[in-house]
Amino acid sequence: MSRALSVAAAALALAACAPDAWRHSPTFDAFLRQISRECHPSTIGNMLVGNAATDPFFLNQTSRLYHKIIGPQEYVSSINAFFPGNNRAAIDCILERLPQ
Repeated sequence: MSRALSVAAAALALAACAPDAWRHSPTFDAFLRQISRECHPSTIGNMLVGNAATDPFFLNQTSRLYHKIIGPQEYVSSINAFFPGNNRAAIDCILERLPQ
């Protein structure tokens, strides 16, 4: 793959991510700590919610949800599509704690 194509692909990948997933956000960080603590022992895929909070896809989608870039329905669909398994308890817990 040429260098220019690699750079373009990397730029596109970063542009698709929620902007707040890549910079410090004290309120989002507090939300992640809250769901890690209060949604335990629920799982996303085969990970406890606290461990999922280190997964790049989970962080990106949860940041997009938290910052109202996507709605709850899109969040549920994307999480369930990416992480197979019974995610309902974890997702319900996360959505219940989402600030209005």
